[in-house]
Amino acid sequence: MAVFLVSLHRWTPVVRWRAFLLILLAGLTGCSGVTSRPWFGMDSQGYWLPLTVKLKLDSTVTAAALDYANACQQPTALPLSDRLKSSLSREIGMVFERVQADAGPAKSVTREAPDGEVQVALGLKELELFIPKNDTNSYAAMMTLGATVTYVDAEGTVLFTKKLRVEAKADVNTERGKCEVSGLDGLANEASIKLAQGIKKQLGTSLKIRQAASRRKSGGRPPTAAAGAATGGGASEAASAPAPVSAAPSAGPSALSFRAMLKDESQDQVLESGEQVTVKVEVKNGGSEVAKGVVVVLSGSPALVQALGNPISVGDLQPGETKRVEASGRVPPVAAVQQAELIVSVQSSAGVGQPQKKFIAALRPSRMQHVEVLSVDVDQIPEPVRGFERRKAAGIAIGIGAFRDADVAGVPFAVRDAEVMAKYLRAAVGIPAKRIKLITNEHALKEDLAEVFEDWLPQQVEEGGLAVVFFSGRALADPVTGAVLLLPHEGGPGAPSRAFSLRRLQSALARLPIQQAVLLLDVTLTAPSSVGSPADKAATKEPVWDVPAGGSGKIVQVVGVRNSQQAHQYEHGKHGLFTYYLLKGLGGEADRDGNGVVSVGELCGYARVQVSRTAKADYGSEQDPVCVPAIGPDARAWSAPLARVK
Repeated sequence: MAVFLVSLHRWTPVVRWRAFLLILLAGLTGCSGVTSRPWFGMDSQGYWLPLTVKLKLDSTVTAAALDYANACQQPTALPLSDRLKSSLSREIGMVFERVQADAGPAKSVTREAPDGEVQVALGLKELELFIPKNDTNSYAAMMTLGATVTYVDAEGTVLFTKKLRVEAKADVNTERGKCEVSGLDGLANEASIKLAQGIKKQLGTSLKIRQAASRRKSGGRPPTAAAGAATGGGASEAASAPAPVSAAPSAGPSALSFRAMLKDESQDQVLESGEQVTVKVEVKNGGSEVAKGVVVVLSGSPALVQALGNPISVGDLQPGETKRVEASGRVPPVAAVQQAELIVSVQSSAGVGQPQKKFIAALRPSRMQHVEVLSVDVDQIPEPVRGFERRKAAGIAIGIGAFRDADVAGVPFAVRDAEVMAKYLRAAVGIPAKRIKLITNEHALKEDLAEVFEDWLPQQVEEGGLAVVFFSGRALADPVTGAVLLLPHEGGPGAPSRAFSLRRLQSALARLPIQQAVLLLDVTLTAPSSVGSPADKAATKEPVWDVPAGGSGKIVQVVGVRNSQQAHQYEHGKHGLFTYYLLKGLGGEADRDGNGVVSVGELCGYARVQVSRTAKADYGSEQDPVCVPAIGPDARAWSAPLARVK
């Protein structure tokens, strides 16, 4: 080495510099392999525990991809495996002196026997991304990644295991006429790095791992590894590495979750003898071990269970895998009206499952005309989708069923409509609870409405966000202009000055810096006191629901009636007829394409069909909800996401 250094002055500057780097590299590695320690100690976040470990990445990492819908609503996969492997290798390499990559079963690499093994399996992977169809804009996105990391020493003892979950947020962009969503790669990189850094910190600060490192540094090498070293350290990794430990939670336990839906042909939750009934169940393994022998178990009313069959086999579920199963049958004959319940649960061969879900309906003989539904299905609030929250959104639910003026007829289910809708805004629409306002009866005076629309709401929403306003109650239509006036608690047909103008509400929404406002109106129209004679009624102008120019493209209204139709109170559903089907739609029934998202267009189309059909069948009259402005499948508002159901 001395002769080599003396001769350096005879070389060119470039050659001398390259030689210096080679000498430095040889000194840092000790000529026995490449260390994970960075040059010159530049990374202060490293731990550099004196251990040699093998890094074993589960197939959930090496084949990781995240499914989402692009700007054209087409299913697309975002690859995650390469960025995860790179981030994990880099960050875990800063925990230990040396990290050996898993060579796989078909390879045998001669290297130092490891002191332990780090096992990483990916669990949760979600992308919160809601974009309208094919438009140029910027949208907020959030990616959530979860993983289980385990450290097993050379003797097969689990020293450490931990589940982690991280979130990354960024704005992504779309361009009109193109399906691609730009910005997702950066978001995925950030999430991968955050997850890897979290794993690095957990491993580096683990007390048991640090104790193992101290023993290793003092010469107390585990017997298995020492035996390999005693043979000269030249044995292959396949011979010297510890055998896999089946009991080690290398991927953590399986975590089953499921969604269930009970559907009947008439979709009224009243099951007639001979009617076909179907239970659909979607089961997901959110853990990182294989869930074996998964079955859907049905219990409850024997008539329903026998019709559907029990149990329903799902089979094995790989980590992160989702399977859908269903069973159908005919409702057996019943002699009289009776309540029925169906209890759905999911189990694996290991007994792992989730809390039960219960459906309640009514069984009746066929062709029976009148039956009271003993429990209302829509009042069973859907489970929120884990991790789904629209932090830029706000919601208002108003129900006015009683009025100060005793001559004004009440609206039986208006308060209940608003109370349940407020819960759906949280559970299905994803609006934070602190940004949802519920107003009913005597708390819904004209000044209260003005305050919530013009003072409270602007302070809650954020730029690019969403506002959802629900109103159940009475309204007036000006006989001359057709202007719609919402009746507050103190309002009445003879006092239009105490009413709250729909135009004023629309203008308040138009001023907000939001991307979308959705107005859901279940209104019972009341004729003004000035309209009395048939001649007056004939000359009365139909209500005008049009959106002002300032709100064009931003405000979408779904109105429960067309023109001056009657809005029915649905006794069977214990809600306004329109509200009942709004709730069913938001709960998942309106998800026509099965992508787990209920769009504004899907909700409007579903409510329009169901309300119209039920009004004709049960009341012999017409009630036809309308979307204002009118939207079709190609309109931007049609695909605007409103609720997430899976």
